[in-house]
Amino acid sequence: MRRVTVAVVLMLAVAALIAPAVAGSDERYSYITVEDVTIQLVKEDAIITMNYKIDDGIGFLVLLLGKSDLKRKVLDILNFEDAQIQIADLEHAVVHANNVSNDYGRGSYWFPEHRFEVVVPSLTVIAPHSTKCYTDVAELTGGFGYFSID
Repeated sequence: MRRVTVAVVLMLAVAALIAPAVAGSDERYSYITVEDVTIQLVKEDAIITMNYKIDDGIGFLVLLLGKSDLKRKVLDILNFEDAQIQIADLEHAVVHANNVSNDYGRGSYWFPEHRFEVVVPSLTVIAPHSTKCYTDVAELTGGFGYFSID
């Protein structure tokens, strides 16, 4: 009887995770709806903060089953190759991404084009000498250069 109960709970959990993924919007990835992203460029690395909402009822499952699926989805959404989760909770995540920019020496860097897996409603990119703000963006085209402060 215990195995049946565990199986039913697991099937309900999987169904709850799959159903939100079917219906969605451009800002949505599975059970996560992105609100805003901030990328702070530090030399060739970046500190990325993403604020989001998790579907009602899923937060409990995330707490019950662990945050590994949430962390994986956050990394999928942000789409940076060498990135590690620093903080992930039910409302936001902080990610450190290595080598997101090209180092051209003497403190000059190039942040290349980048594609997210969703449309980000509000994106802020903070470089040492400038801040760029975008709305409803899934891809940063063209890239841009910046200088670091040593």
